[in-house]
Amino acid sequence: MIFILTGPVHSGKTTLLEKAVHKFRKSKVKVDGFLSKALWEGQELIGYDLFDLREESSIPLLRTKGEKEWQRVGSYFFLPSGLDEAERIILRSKDADLSVVDEIGPLELSGKGFWPALKLVLFPPQAAYLIVVRERILEDFFGILERSQTRVFDVRDEEILSQLTEEIRAAVQRR
Repeated sequence: MIFILTGPVHSGKTTLLEKAVHKFRKSKVKVDGFLSKALWEGQELIGYDLFDLREESSIPLLRTKGEKEWQRVGSYFFLPSGLDEAERIILRSKDADLSVVDEIGPLELSGKGFWPALKLVLFPPQAAYLIVVRERILEDFFGILERSQTRVFDVRDEEILSQLTEEIRAAVQRR
């Protein structure tokens, strides 16, 4: 089953995921995957770090400055080492009860970024997945997946944390 968390940019999706992961772990759900944590320098967003949920460690993933040969999305460059790590985590996390991927963006929709690794484990889903998908590309993402195998949660819903954790816990227990 694929669970999707969506919402506008900087609406608290990663913060909500951190809380959900904590709840899952307390209830003995084996969680793997990664979060994309914003990296600020003063008031300026300079990139994102990849936070490995199993290892509880971070490495650089996206930066506003990079090399011309690096994959680029908008004003950000994917660091090759961060992209490699994201792919490694995606491929290993198929053994977890729940795999978290934060987040699918326009680059993945074009078949780049970490999409090559993600498509290997999503068709058919080899675990329960909780994937963050930007609100503005959600319909395009459904063009890739069968909508029937997904459940969408909007970060703006008031009871989202309890709904999300209850439904995913139930789905994991049924597996």
